[in-house]
Amino acid sequence: MSRPDSAVVRLQTPADLAEALPYLIGYRPRKSLVVAAFHDRAFAFAARLELPVMESDWFDFATDCSRAIASEFDTPGLPTLDSVVLYLLDDPAPGQNGHTVATRLAPLAGLLHSAFSHHRVTVQLSLCISANEWWDLSDDTDPGPGIALPDTTPGPATVAFTVAGQLPAPSEETLTAAFAPLTGRAADTMRAALDTVAATNTFGAARPRTARAMLERAATAFTDPATTALPPADTAALLYALRDRLVRDWSMSLPDTHTNPAARRLFTYLATAAVDSYEVLACAPLTLLAASAWYDDDEALARLAVRRACLLNPAARLPAMLLAAFNMRISKEQLKDMARAGRPS
Repeated sequence: MSRPDSAVVRLQTPADLAEALPYLIGYRPRKSLVVAAFHDRAFAFAARLELPVMESDWFDFATDCSRAIASEFDTPGLPTLDSVVLYLLDDPAPGQNGHTVATRLAPLAGLLHSAFSHHRVTVQLSLCISANEWWDLSDDTDPGPGIALPDTTPGPATVAFTVAGQLPAPSEETLTAAFAPLTGRAADTMRAALDTVAATNTFGAARPRTARAMLERAATAFTDPATTALPPADTAALLYALRDRLVRDWSMSLPDTHTNPAARRLFTYLATAAVDSYEVLACAPLTLLAASAWYDDDEALARLAVRRACLLNPAARLPAMLLAAFNMRISKEQLKDMARAGRPS
């Protein structure tokens, strides 16, 4: 088994697969279902989904998940989906342990197994990972003792990925901290600026050309590494301008017209400026950040940013399309072609 575009890494045991998860998706996830899809025993892609909060939603979740994953391969020219490895991850509640989590999630693993079987997709393994231990739930609805993941000493899978040139995978918390909303006095100042724009609608009537000019100037400013922020009033205006779908789609090509590092830093800054009570405004800059990160081969950050955008605005089509494209490993050039197509003159 291997990651595309990398040296071959052989994963032969459940322990190998449990240890390899962060390398398959580029970071260490939490509270997730991760579906690793394989074709001819080679890794094809991995998709991450939020675990349902309510157990009453498990049946629909399993049905929808299996249908969505199977349909990704139901396209002429794409390889056949042979099998999947399921990873169910959650944290123990206070006073509980990983075994409690494995016992609770075992019925969900069974539902997922049946749902994928309905689409003629073999489930190789159903692994639960919690509290730095793993359980194989493939055939066991009553999990026994967990098996510890390697802690301070790397296991064989980590060594193999490192030898193949892949760096140790960061945690989800480490990556998402890059675009977390501002806090403290900076957040108060930004919130006041957003309140002003919201109350006066000072940007709502502006023409897209005006918004593009502002974004051009902002991207130019961020070509200087010393630039880390914009005036709060300008920042608020840009966040509201990006609510316009045409302005947002046009902004996808800023990495082409300026530099990707400048565009990436601008989009990151704008995402952090969407502070508490205005967080939905982060959807657009997070979508743009995801595309910019993908250009840099930073797949982990791209996936996390676009996932956050989808959560902030489930009705937004572009982040949903990007998430599907990332799962199918769209190339950088394909993504850039899509961005250029959305940039009117």
